[in-house]
Amino acid sequence: MTWTLIGEAASPWSEKARWALDHHRLAYAYREHYPLIGELSLRLRARRLKGRVSTPMLLTAEGPLIDSFHIARYADAHGSAPTLFPAEHAEEIAAWNARSEAALGAARVRYLDRLANDRAAKLEQQPPAFPGFVRQLSVPAVDLAMAYLRRKYGMPDSTAAEATLVFELEALQRALAGGKRHLVANRLTYADLAMAVTLQFVSPVDGEHLAIGPATRAAGVHPQLCARYPDIVAWRDALYARHRRGEQPADPVRE
Repeated sequence: MTWTLIGEAASPWSEKARWALDHHRLAYAYREHYPLIGELSLRLRARRLKGRVSTPMLLTAEGPLIDSFHIARYADAHGSAPTLFPAEHAEEIAAWNARSEAALGAARVRYLDRLANDRAAKLEQQPPAFPGFVRQLSVPAVDLAMAYLRRKYGMPDSTAAEATLVFELEALQRALAGGKRHLVANRLTYADLAMAVTLQFVSPVDGEHLAIGPATRAAGVHPQLCARYPDIVAWRDALYARHRRGEQPADPVRE
């Protein structure tokens, strides 16, 4: 069976889903989603014309799955690699996933703050099929998409977001004290995946693992937090080097 994952290249939530699918070597096609302009298509695939829909979304024979945690659990049920959700650590993994969601929600606010003043990154945010002159003319549409995301997710103000992000990164730093390689179970679990991707809007992982343009990559860097947490950035990089070797779709279909 082949599934289709709809996601966003720069999205840590999409990366959580992709990593879980790749961990289990499950075959899937990938479609890139563009906020606002891809909304109707996403709703149709989700079979939900009202309410909030989001990526990542995994299209399966049983219907669409939304949310990286649910997609990862689905991958775990259908894959043959070691489980990412050992039953004896279920509560700890769920708690780390909640921390991941809190950190990412806050980090996204700060990322959009940086993106707001970066015209080059806004040009990269658009579909690659757009000619250069269309991209230049469409920059205001990217601003609308960013405003749409802020409304869609009810984002906090920048000060509150920064405080939340620091709080969660401090928790991660404490949990890894003493050179620990994994958060629970002394081996790779979904807790590691979930917290590793929280660094995506602080210090994007290298290009081998994250195919985004240079301006988008630069906008993902939070210089102050990079300097404050080099140890957990290094932990993330080492985790990727050891465990992020799954096959990823080489030629995504663009929405």
